[in-house]
Amino acid sequence: MTRYFKALTAALLLLLTLQSCSLIDDDLSDCESTYSLNYELKMVSNINLQLSEQLQVNTGSLTLATLNNYFSRIIQPTTSEVRLGFYPTDGDAPVYYSRQTQGQRSAFAISIPVDNYRHVAVIGQEDPSIFLRDTTQAATVRLTQLLNDTVDSHNHAILAGTLDMNVMGNTDQSWEVDLYPADASVAVVMKKNPKVVRTRVFLADLATSFTPNDSTWHWDHASLVRTDAVNVTGTDSVSYCGVAFPSRMEQQTTAGRRLTRATDNALWHVIILADLPDGTVTRTVLSLSDALKAGDVRVIRVKLNDDGGVSTSDSNVGASVTLDWKKGGEYNPDI
Repeated sequence: MTRYFKALTAALLLLLTLQSCSLIDDDLSDCESTYSLNYELKMVSNINLQLSEQLQVNTGSLTLATLNNYFSRIIQPTTSEVRLGFYPTDGDAPVYYSRQTQGQRSAFAISIPVDNYRHVAVIGQEDPSIFLRDTTQAATVRLTQLLNDTVDSHNHAILAGTLDMNVMGNTDQSWEVDLYPADASVAVVMKKNPKVVRTRVFLADLATSFTPNDSTWHWDHASLVRTDAVNVTGTDSVSYCGVAFPSRMEQQTTAGRRLTRATDNALWHVIILADLPDGTVTRTVLSLSDALKAGDVRVIRVKLNDDGGVSTSDSNVGASVTLDWKKGGEYNPDI
């Protein structure tokens, strides 16, 4: 009988040892069937090239240098925290990792149970206004900005990538995951006008959240994105820079859509408010029918007139000016 219990105990210990090898652990060296995943992330973005093409200027341009300095630290930060989610296709509990990336490429080793996975990798939670939610399934993972009437420009790039992975035991495997931008960059460049006291610029009708699994953007709430005023070094110009989710790709026909200007056919808008010395406000709405896509860098050059109205020579941008504008009559953002 004693010999029987010893054999049974040995069998149970062996079973527990084998089971422990399927658990998530950065160090599986004690397991008899160890393996590793060599995992590399690659960020796909080139902000300088896109700015050069948009501005159509040489590399010595002061505007190019200013915009590149502003957008590069957001779109291509030197370090970022990435959230890695591995979702078993059979519905088992997902596996999560958080890792710190360095530059455009980062490689590290991870250990993970044998299974078939839908993998979702996201960057963007370092922006305090961006939340990662619904993370229990690959199909529902969503990056959402604050659902306020007016929000700040994203201060950290949002990038995401997905990959179907068949993780096998007793073999080393290597995976490369491309991360693509989920937001876009806009710069409205104008010369300062001494007859205008203050100017504010907002981006309108852009998405408010993003689902990486199927690269879908959502409009959960009517919201404006507040841009940052950046002086163009060595000039009398200022650029209003904003990073936000993209626009729709085509016109929405569903009833109930709330456009900034309900009468136009634009996909997105730029709203410019100019405060004048007499206390009045001039409001200009720029209408853009060319979609703002994820990863885009869009530079819009405008002229700020003495009455606070804004005009542009860009034939692809419509402008509507309202003198002595008073807030109300549309949705009511806190601007």
